[in-house]
Amino acid sequence: MLFIYTFFFFFKQKTAYEMLRSLVGSEMCIRDSSRTLQRSTLRLSKTLWGVPEADHPEMWDGMFQRIKAEGFDGVEAIRPFYTRDPALLRQLLDKHDLSLIIQIHTTGGGFSANGEYEYCTSNKLDDHCRSFSALCTEAAELGPVMINSHSGHDSWGSDHRAVEFLLKAIEVEQQLGVPIVHETHRQRLLYSPYTAAPLLAHPELRGKIKLNADLSHWCCVCEHVFDASDPRDDFWAPVLTAVAEHCHLVHCRVGHAEGPQINHPDAPEHAQDLAAHLSWWKTIWKAQADRGLAEIWAEPEFGPAPYLQTLPFTQQPVSDLWEVNKRVAELIVENFASLEAEHN
Repeated sequence: MLFIYTFFFFFKQKTAYEMLRSLVGSEMCIRDSSRTLQRSTLRLSKTLWGVPEADHPEMWDGMFQRIKAEGFDGVEAIRPFYTRDPALLRQLLDKHDLSLIIQIHTTGGGFSANGEYEYCTSNKLDDHCRSFSALCTEAAELGPVMINSHSGHDSWGSDHRAVEFLLKAIEVEQQLGVPIVHETHRQRLLYSPYTAAPLLAHPELRGKIKLNADLSHWCCVCEHVFDASDPRDDFWAPVLTAVAEHCHLVHCRVGHAEGPQINHPDAPEHAQDLAAHLSWWKTIWKAQADRGLAEIWAEPEFGPAPYLQTLPFTQQPVSDLWEVNKRVAELIVENFASLEAEHN
């Protein structure tokens, strides 16, 4: 989720993913399985994080055409992508019938004097409130279906600063008339299940705040992949239920006990990590359908290095990022379709 899309170059290589595909045969099309549950429709968003073409407006038309052809319904983008040529962006999104999700980073979104992207530059409540309001107002002008916010600072825990920020965020959301979700992300307000749970249960916030559930970060923070059947994790089922009750977007990246991203979704050494995340996503999607959401948004969100593992010295990526996210999209659709089969 962090930083910029195009400071990463992918070398053409024979990856483990490509070799695996040659063994298992042809892959399923993202559109092959049903994407409806009760009265809810699954919508897939494509992250532009790590997509080199995103930095070149002259390449956007072809990029969006490919994204649409692969079965995606929208894209998610951060600054400076959506500020580079807003009119062209809106024109091409409409041309290819793609929705827009805008990701913002409170007290971030700019660049330092040496050209580095600034992600989070303050731990002060007032700074984050001002930044949130300004960034959301800017984003709303592009007509997004949703704004995804990396909100606040992890040092606040679940104290009065966290509550005050989220109450302010609710006001901004109501003023703009655009759904705003807060991501469960490291460094940020909802960085841990242990601090998020009290906020979701807070009487002034419960049922009012919206989440983007990226549960891979919680696995990394806690150095643990949660298992509700383990007595140690007896807290997990109610926390996941609370997340599901507030969730409007799932960032579908698979984490593990020592990091926010496994090397490949089909890697056998991470089969248990994948199974855990798939079960969590399914719990969330069922809760969203039960709430009557017309659209259930999910986004394969594996990212480039340093999230994506690389070989030492050469820094060559161990997997093809575009193909990995395409594979995750297939798993999302398969998992969602199995939920519909269970419902029927």
